[in-house]
Formats: sequence, C-alpha cells, structure tokens
Amino acid sequence: MKIGIDSFTLRELNLDPYQCLDYANKRGLEGVQFGGIDGLSPNRDVGELLNLKDYADSLGMYINVSVNSCNPLQFNQSEDEERTAISRAIQAFAKTGWHELRSVISHSDERYKHPVSWNIHLSKSIDFLRSLRPVLEECGSRINIENHGDSTFDVLHIVEAVGSDICGVCLDTGNTLVNGEDPVQAARRVAPYTHMTHIKDGIVFFSANGVSRQGKAPGQGNVDFASIIAILHEYNPDLPLSIEDHKWIFEFPVFEKDWFIPNSDLTPYEFGQFIKLVSVTEQKLASGELPAVDVYEAIPYLEQMEERIASGAEHLRGILKKLNLQSGK
Repeated sequence: MKIGIDSFTLRELNLDPYQCLDYANKRGLEGVQFGGIDGLSPNRDVGELLNLKDYADSLGMYINVSVNSCNPLQFNQSEDEERTAISRAIQAFAKTGWHELRSVISHSDERYKHPVSWNIHLSKSIDFLRSLRPVLEECGSRINIENHGDSTFDVLHIVEAVGSDICGVCLDTGNTLVNGEDPVQAARRVAPYTHMTHIKDGIVFFSANGVSRQGKAPGQGNVDFASIIAILHEYNPDLPLSIEDHKWIFEFPVFEKDWFIPNSDLTPYEFGQFIKLVSVTEQKLASGELPAVDVYEAIPYLEQMEERIASGAEHLRGILKKLNLQSGK
C-alpha cells in the first residue's frame, strides 16, 4: 500500500500537476490523486497526459484521476452532453493507463437540503452510471463514488445497483463522521469495493445544533486508521492511501428528525459508537489534551500544512510497518 496525497490538500499553493508530483516526491510521498479543480483535465491532449504519466513513472509515483459528478441533478448541461463529456474523459484517461476514476454524487449537503428527494438523486445517478457501462467496459475502467456528502450506505447501494465491475468506492474516512457513521464500520461495509481513498481525519464534538467535525491530520483525530487499513488491505493489498487534509468545521444536526430520516440505514448500535467518539473528544477537549476548537481553527491552514502532511504520513507509515505492509519509501 502506497501513501500519497490528494491535490486538493495543496490547493492554496496553486501548483500544476508536475509541481504537485514534485512536492509530494520531495516529502517521501508516493503518488498524487487529482480532483476536478487542479488542472488535470481529460480535455488535455492525450500526449500531455502520457507525458505526465511518464514523469510520475520516472519518480515511481502513482496518479489517480477524477471525472465529473455522475448525478444528473448536479449537471450544468444536458444529460446527453454530460454523458458525452464523461465518456471522452474515460477514454482519454484509459489511453493513459488510468482506469480507476473518482467521482461524486453529492457536492455538499444535498442529501438533507436539496428540494428534490435524496432517493431521486440516487436513482437518477444509478441510471446515469448504468448508461456509461458500454464505454466503461470498452475501456476496462471503473468509476469510484466518493462518500462526499452522502453516506457509505448510499454509495454501497449505488455500487450494488450498477455493478461492481464498473462502479466502486473512493472511501473518504473522515467524511463518514458527517453522517454519524463509525469510520471502522463504514470501512468494513465498503471495503470489498474500495479502489481509491481520501485518507482524512477529524474530531467530532457537541455544538449548538448537534455535532460538528473539525478536520485534523491523520492520527490526530477520531479515525482508527490501524483498524481501517487492516480491513482495506484484506480486499485490496495495492490500494493507494491518498491523504486529503484541510480545515473547516462542519456541523450536522444529529438529534433532529430531518437528519435521521435520510439515515434510516444507520443502526442504533453504530450511532452509539459514533456518539462514543464524540464523548472521547469532549473529554480530551476538557482536559486540554486537544487544543480548543476555535483557537486551533483560527490558525491559517498554510501555517500548519507542512506539519500536518508530515505528521499524517508518518502516522500511516507507522501503521503499515506495524502491520508489515510498509511500502518502498
């Protein structure tokens, strides 16, 4: 298992893809996962993409890539136009040798606040992904849906409905917390279908309207990466572990009826495990073991980025070593 970074982590540095690879390589990281806002567009000439891949190969680094959202209710153009655009992206990336592709269904909190029922979002997304089967089969590619604003229950439902040969999971370990899931149980739920990751940590604590999550570097929050990595490795020994780190506090009203209705798959036991994490955090905040939320959040991310990335990578390396799964660097 290789440890890399998601380019969104580096967004404030305004690096091009080559610079992202250089940045990661100089810090002992082994790959970069590119999202949709960092310049690695499938509209680039295939020759340019191949040159980038050759450069990454020369450094011994992996590249993961993304396509646009597969939720028709998120499209900025007609469904046919978006299907054509994503199909071209799949083909361009396949020619470069990139077949595991990240995408999303939810950008933010549509699961709770969009005027259209969330179940309709899911059904339309399933239909759209199914419509991409011919090009995905032709290219030997797969679209991996990230649990972004949605839960791992949602993503699992999509994968099972579409077919795991062309649809999988990009597991964001920290995003599990936003839907009241236990990160370890969530990982176990989707592990058989996980081909990409966002390795993210955070703490959860009680706030004015429920519970909030504050982003932390891997190893500094509530996510049990030792258990999660062991689970994921069982199903995919070569799974890349791409750190996605950022600040921001997200609040979610876990005690309100409108929050629970879309989370009908969440069992009382798992929600109890989630609240247990909240309790642990509250004790650490009260004792001073963790810095006060507002004080920590007030520090600009760029001032902490280097330390957070280094600390997170070291934490993951320690786990891989302990599990005898360490990579080459």
